[in-house]
Amino acid sequence: MLGSFGRRWRGSNRGWACAATALTLCLASSASAQSAGEQKAAAEALFRQGKQLMIDGKFSEACPKLEQSNRIDPAIGTLLYLAECYEKEGKTASAWATFSEASSKAQAEGQEERAQMGRSRAQALEPKLSRLSLQVGPEARAIEGYQVVRGGKVVDASLWGVPVPVDPGEYKIVISAPGYQEYTMTVHVEGEAKTVEARLPALIKAKTEATPPPVVPETPPPVTPPPDTPGPVADQGSSDGDGQRTAGIIIGGIGLAGIAVGSVFGLQAISKNDDAEKFCPRGTKCDSQQGVDLTEDAKSAATVSNIAFGVGAAALIGGLVLYFTAPEKSDAAYLRRSRWQVAPVFGGGTTGLGFQGAFQ
Repeated sequence: MLGSFGRRWRGSNRGWACAATALTLCLASSASAQSAGEQKAAAEALFRQGKQLMIDGKFSEACPKLEQSNRIDPAIGTLLYLAECYEKEGKTASAWATFSEASSKAQAEGQEERAQMGRSRAQALEPKLSRLSLQVGPEARAIEGYQVVRGGKVVDASLWGVPVPVDPGEYKIVISAPGYQEYTMTVHVEGEAKTVEARLPALIKAKTEATPPPVVPETPPPVTPPPDTPGPVADQGSSDGDGQRTAGIIIGGIGLAGIAVGSVFGLQAISKNDDAEKFCPRGTKCDSQQGVDLTEDAKSAATVSNIAFGVGAAALIGGLVLYFTAPEKSDAAYLRRSRWQVAPVFGGGTTGLGFQGAFQ
């Protein structure tokens, strides 16, 4: 038969020559020979199964067995049987390529009979070959990273436009490039001695989501300080004067707070002045910086006290006036036609509370 059975497991007689110090090396060599022998045995078993399946006409099952056998232990006989299996299965291109490979290997090893057998079988198949040519236009070639994948394998750019022998059948072609939409197409190659041209298109650029413009926070308008206007308006629109009385209570409370603050700062001014006199026995002339500082503190506290007293007293009086002048329900019509304004008054050495009224 065409198989390469007859491979023998050659033993080694070097064991007697090994010294005691090289015993480990000898054992390792023996284990390696055993592993190689197991591989050859497995390849032979697969070869026999494949050959039997071919006899039974089960070529789709036989070819994978022969392929595996040749991968484990390549042999010219296995290649010849595998090529014949491909031919029976209708894979003319695979059969042609495998017969050619077996012929080349047999020629290299001096097996002229097998080399001639493989060559003649390949020549007989060549006129029957179907071919597929992938046509890539200039526009597509100009796309950087343009890639063509046929049957899960990348097709080198040197093969674009070349009629390549293929087995009859259906081929899935996937075209891709960075930044472009992937394109998939299916090509059918049927019959003997047919050449199918598949024109591959240029790709469409991938859609990218528009990036929204950055959100610029609105700059708030500059704050313009309000003009000097009178103080809050006490709107006397209540039918029974409750609003005016409430305003009077609030303003009076402010006045009491001002008087309290003035009292506190007044007491502080007196205390600071008494302490300053210890360091300033001659009136305005002081013997130390501490006396000067105490004198200035006393003056500042006295100023705050005077202002607080003035504002507090004016506010208290204004609050009382508002409260006790609040009209009753009978004055509702009058109130709807009047407005009151109350504001503190400063300047010219005077501190107080001003009142303004408007009537219609």
